[in-house]
Amino acid sequence: MSFAANMYLYLAEGVVICVTNLTLLWCILSDARNRKRREFLLVAAQSVTDIFYGVAFMLIANLRLGLFYENKLTLTVPTSQCAFIPALWLHNMATPLLGLLPFTTSINFLVCSVAPLWYMRATHLYTFFLLSAPVTIAMSLTSLNALILIDNESPTAIICIAANGAAHHIVYHIMLFFRIIANLASAVIYFIIILYLKKSHGGTLKDLSPQQLKMHRNAKITLGLVTTNSMILLLFPDVLLFFNPWNITKFYSTPLYSMTLSKTMINFMIYMIRYRELRNIILLKIIACLPKKWAIPLSMKIRSANEQSNAPKGTFATRSSIQTDRIPSSFDQQPRKSLGRRSSSIVNFNKSRILPKAAGPVSAGPLHLPPLPQRTQNF
Repeated sequence: MSFAANMYLYLAEGVVICVTNLTLLWCILSDARNRKRREFLLVAAQSVTDIFYGVAFMLIANLRLGLFYENKLTLTVPTSQCAFIPALWLHNMATPLLGLLPFTTSINFLVCSVAPLWYMRATHLYTFFLLSAPVTIAMSLTSLNALILIDNESPTAIICIAANGAAHHIVYHIMLFFRIIANLASAVIYFIIILYLKKSHGGTLKDLSPQQLKMHRNAKITLGLVTTNSMILLLFPDVLLFFNPWNITKFYSTPLYSMTLSKTMINFMIYMIRYRELRNIILLKIIACLPKKWAIPLSMKIRSANEQSNAPKGTFATRSSIQTDRIPSSFDQQPRKSLGRRSSSIVNFNKSRILPKAAGPVSAGPLHLPPLPQRTQNF
């Protein structure tokens, strides 16, 4: 492919990446239940990183196409000029995050598999620290690269290729090293989880409800697909970019970077196929454009499927407490508040909490039980 064709490919892939990941981000953040699910918040963080990566390549392609049509591709500029263009900043931020965030997702799934009850009781502080570590590493490396190159006046190619001088070679290789190691570690952790669950026949997951087991199994398959995608379309080109055998980056850097862009688009397809809660949001918007006689029954069917696929209301309930979470029909007419704020906590309830002792006669009504008979106690 010619140089211009490669740049147009960058533009097209960048547009697709931005559209797909903005759609995925909207599906997560527009629904209150999705915003509360930790695995979806991690997916949202990956979507933001992929958007950064896509926008960076769109800006780079736009810059290089302008230079191409002005016949300026052979010119050079000071390295500091390349180091401070927005495209390179976004690229440098996204480069380590593309590996560190999937690694964070693998760590999260490991905690969920080994200590599921603690995991479900963990607060948003756990999620914050989970995401702050990779973001801090990426921002530190990007800032370090800018500080090193702030006064660097050595000439570099005007097209500002990060692997060939636009970024400091040591810092850039550290970024790639983090991404390579993180991808390898993600795969290793995933296989450790599979072996642990197989050897222990489910381990501590036996305490979960059937619905929670189903969600865990779905997350396990999804993580496996995402990890495989990263190994093929991210790890392989990263190894070639890192070691640069036969000076391969000089002639084949565009196809290698194109593979990393394709990885983010495939991730979108995986999440949409594996999570009904996400794709149904898009389907509901499409159905809303249909005539009401078709839209109403279809939307009701989709909402019913959403209710079944989401976690039970007692998010922290174990299998044993879910099974006892059935209130006898004689109490169904009572106000919901009288049964406690969390139904999953009702395992052995005390009659004194449900049948209040009355000092005098109490009138029977639709919301009141008849008074208890007076009993004499013998001392």
